[in-house]
Order: sequence, then C-alpha cells, then structure tokens
Amino acid sequence: MYKISVPVDNGNLSDIGRENVLSELKKVGAERVFFAMHQYETDPARRSRMLADLKENCRYFHENGFEVGAWLWAFWVKGENSFKCMRSLDGEEIKGFACPSDADFRTFAAEYISDAAKCGVDLIMFDDDFRYGFYCDQPACLCDNHVAMINEEVGEKHTREELRNLICSGGKNKYRSAYLKANGDAFRIFAKEMRDAVDKVNPDIRMGACACMTSWDVDGITAYETAKILAGKTKPFVRLIGAPYWACARSWGNDLQDVVELERMESVWTREDEIEIMAEGDAWPRPRIKCPANYLEGFDTAIRAAGCTDGILKYVLDYHSKADYETGYVRMHERNKLICEAIGHVFHNKKSVGVRVYESMKKTEDVECTTAVNDKTNFQDLFFSKAARILAHGAIPSVHEGDGVTGICFDENARSLSLEHLKNGLIIDIAAAQILESRGVDVGIKSIGKPLSVKCERFADAGNTVLADNATVYDVALRNGAEVLSVGKNDQQTVPMSYRYENSDGNRFLVLCFNTRKQCDASFYGYARSEQIAKNVFWLSGKNLPAYSYGNPHLYMQCKADEKTLAVGLWNFCADPIFQPVVELGENYDKIEFINCDGKLCGNLVSLSEIAPYGFAAFVAKKL
Repeated sequence: MYKISVPVDNGNLSDIGRENVLSELKKVGAERVFFAMHQYETDPARRSRMLADLKENCRYFHENGFEVGAWLWAFWVKGENSFKCMRSLDGEEIKGFACPSDADFRTFAAEYISDAAKCGVDLIMFDDDFRYGFYCDQPACLCDNHVAMINEEVGEKHTREELRNLICSGGKNKYRSAYLKANGDAFRIFAKEMRDAVDKVNPDIRMGACACMTSWDVDGITAYETAKILAGKTKPFVRLIGAPYWACARSWGNDLQDVVELERMESVWTREDEIEIMAEGDAWPRPRIKCPANYLEGFDTAIRAAGCTDGILKYVLDYHSKADYETGYVRMHERNKLICEAIGHVFHNKKSVGVRVYESMKKTEDVECTTAVNDKTNFQDLFFSKAARILAHGAIPSVHEGDGVTGICFDENARSLSLEHLKNGLIIDIAAAQILESRGVDVGIKSIGKPLSVKCERFADAGNTVLADNATVYDVALRNGAEVLSVGKNDQQTVPMSYRYENSDGNRFLVLCFNTRKQCDASFYGYARSEQIAKNVFWLSGKNLPAYSYGNPHLYMQCKADEKTLAVGLWNFCADPIFQPVVELGENYDKIEFINCDGKLCGNLVSLSEIAPYGFAAFVAKKL
C-alpha cells in the first residue's frame, strides 16, 4: 500500500478554508495530513494561537477520516533566546539553531512538543533541520559543549581550531571518532527526552524525523536509529531526503534521476519491516513557476516503480496560499492516476535487476582526507553516490542490494567493499583503484602520476572522439595486460583515460582514470561513456545487462524481473522528446506488453514510440 501524505500550513488553514484544502486532498487520494508548525515560537501569544489552530485542524481532519500529524523544526528557534547555538567545524555560529547538547533548550523543546501532543495529533515529525549544520556550508557541531565532550572522550584538552584540524586531517583517528560519538550522543539524548515528553501525554503518538544528507553518517547516528528512539513503543517512521526541486537548480549537482537513486539507496540502508519509509516529494517553493509538476510526477512514478518506500510526503499544495492558487500539481497527479495503477500492476512483486551500486552508509570515520587523488574532503559530499549517477544518466539500470550483473564502486566506498564482490567484476574510478591497491588488490596500476587537464577523449573501440572539457585525468602507468579503452588528449600529451584489466586471481576491472568526486560532466556523462560501460558488462562478469538504450540524454531506466518476465520503465527527464528509442534486451523474449506507449519486439530489440519530454513509458517482456 502506497500511502500519500500531504503537508499544509497549520496557521493558514482557517484563512484559506479547511473545506477547500480537504477537497484538494481527496482528489489526490491522500490519507494523512501534516500540519506545518515551522520554528519554535518563543512569543507566548503566537504560541498559544498556533496550538489553538493545531487543535482545531486536528479535530476537523479527524472528523473527515484523515490521520493527522504535527510537523515542526527540531532545533530552529524563532525569537530572542539564550540557548547555545550550533557551531560549524570552522567555528561559525549557526544563529537561530539550538544545539541539542544544551539542557535548557531540551527542557524548552520537550514542553513545546508536549503541548503539540495534547492537541490530538496521531504523529509528530521533525523537519530536516534534524541535523548538524543546517543552513551552513560545513558540518557541525563544535560548540563549547561539543568541544568539551570530545576532549573528555580523548582525555586531552584542545581548542576548537585544534580539534577541527585533527578531525579533518589524515585517515581514521581518535579525534574524528570522538567527534562522531559526541554528535550521536547529543542526538540520542534529545530524541529520548522528546519521546519521554510525548509518552507522558499519549504513548500511542508516533514520532519520527526527516532524514538529511548528514543523517546517515556525519551526525554520528543514523536516521534509522533516530527513528527507533523517537518511536518508543510505536512503529518507527522516517522521511528520506532527495527531492524533485533539487533538479531545478541542480542542487549539489543532482538531476531528477539522481534524487530518485538517492532515495533508492537510502531505502536499502533503512529497510526493515518495522519502519515506515516516506519519499520526499517536495516541489519547494511549490508554485510551478519554480518547480514544474512534471518533476514531482516523474519522481513519484519512479519511486513507485522502484517499490523502495511505503509512500510519499507529496507537496501538491502551495500551502502558504489559497487551495486554488496553484492547482497544477493536483491536476497532474489526477492525470497520472492510470499510469500509477499500471506501475503498481507491472513493477510490484518483481526484483530490481541491473548493475550493483556499492555505496557504504558510513564513510566519514574511515575517510582519508588527503591522498594522491583527493586534495580535500567534504564530509557532506560523501553522501552523494557518483556511481549511481553515472548509471542513471546512461540509461543503465542499477540495483542497490544483491550481486547485480556486475558491480560499480567509486571513491571511498572501496575501503569497506568486501573483496568477495570482486569475483563479479567491478567498475571503479582512480580513487577506488588507489584504495584497492593499498588493500593488496592488483587493479593494473604500477603508479599514479600527476593530474593532467585533457581537452578530448578518444574511444578506441568506437573510433570516436568526444569533448572532455578540460577534465582532470591522472597519468597512470599500467601493468602488462591492461587494455586501454580510451585516451585523454591535450596539446602536449596523450594519457590513458579508461582501461580494463584482469589480474592473476581472475578478477576483472573497468577503471576510469579520473576522480569521480570531482568529475567533469563531459567526461563523466555522455553516450560514449554509457556505451563503454554497457559493452563491458559481459566482459566483466559473463552476464548481460537486462536492458540498455543508447543515445538519449537524461533517459532514466529501471528494470525489475521475476522468473519469466522483465519489466522495463523509461523516464524521459529531458526537455527534448526521445525519438523512437530502441532498447536492447539481455535475453530473448516471446511476448511483449506496452504501457503508455506503442512498440514492437524484434529478437532482443524493442522499438518504442516517441516519449514526450518528462514522459513515461514501460513494457513487460515475457517468456512462454
């Protein structure tokens, strides 16, 4: 059951009309509504009005058959206060954001949460400031309390600046471990005290939080553990992070397919039978002027097909305005009703198939901050899966658990990779290659030279040259037996840019000689790169890709299979149409059924009708 939850503004409902909002929610089949309470109010009068609104909103929507929840910031305090603020690793005070290590703040927050619980809510959810470093370029916290906690843990006395340098230098060390422990312990105490406060009112109220980028690692506690503490005796729930609005401005370099892959990745980290998982269907700031409805629907349908969540927190209303101010999200949702039903029929009860992405949840504690191919480390950036991105942009289906048809592992993920996975073949970048070599694995490199800027890349097998746009490539000396697949060129030099290699243990590697954490789009994405990966899957593992399509920008593909059928979903996340795409299947099938498109099957090739910009098409290939 895929449950739709919708957020609305708690304070605006009386003005814009509860009945109007109710009508819109019924159109999208919502079952749950979250009332956004925003920051903690320190002004007694405003706080009283907010609680009165919450109580009346709960009563009205309960009477109309909805689950109701309160949704508020965890640490963001509005108005004058004396609470200790979080500080970034660089020492910047994050004004307005109280640190959970402050006992006075926890007392204030517990009273606040208790008051919300008395209003008749079924759920309470903390927003995505449940992290250190919100509205800050650096992770946190190094406030005075955290400095004292870290110093006590290591049995030494250091200034904030000294600790920052010790935490952010070298590889695994006691200072970074103590920093992570202090972060996690402060969150554990906060979550437990909030749960205790709610239990005194009603222990059946469910509590959860929105996951953030740092929620899986840098905060020293996982979003899953936080959810379990907040849940008490109830069923835990968590909202994942990765939203459609990110794609509008390519926030943190993400396109729409990238945020889908992030949520698929998180769901594997989180997946337990006892936890409810919601996708982040946020179209902020929510008029379609900023985020088109097609982005939200593309995200929603892709998440539904993946089957990685129990539902979605779907922002179909511009909840700061009247219900009829922005109706496009609701209308597009209604238009997609039949497509969503088809997705449920086609993709459910099947297993995802494709290239296995090896992405470790916890990397911060072990990361080497400065290496021959990494001159600096941004802990927060380690959350984003560059391996999933290169597949998602190349119409190559991926999986986030199991073996897959082969594996892909970039950068710091190679430190925790089980060497058992090498037997299935592995696609790696230069950073992962360096790490594996340090672990005693022969990946075909004798030495790694200086970084070079290259203008173009020449692919030997395709006989094609593509723009590299001054990508940084490392001048590697290769062992005998390494087969160069492409070279990077500038005015002075030609160097290997990718190669494949089989070592004496029979392990096979496709190696990209650039650092994917600092990738240049021209070298990272593109038809030639996706074709290179697709063509080498069989060489790596002896297995075929379940499906592949060449030459379509921003074509995103998911594949799911059972014993006799293969379901293939195609999302055109491009402003251009896809002109009669051809999908190459890894096996021959006898019959085919098309969803939201026309097409034909000829051998292992499927020809499809045009897919409109931000359109969706699918088919099910069957064996008799």
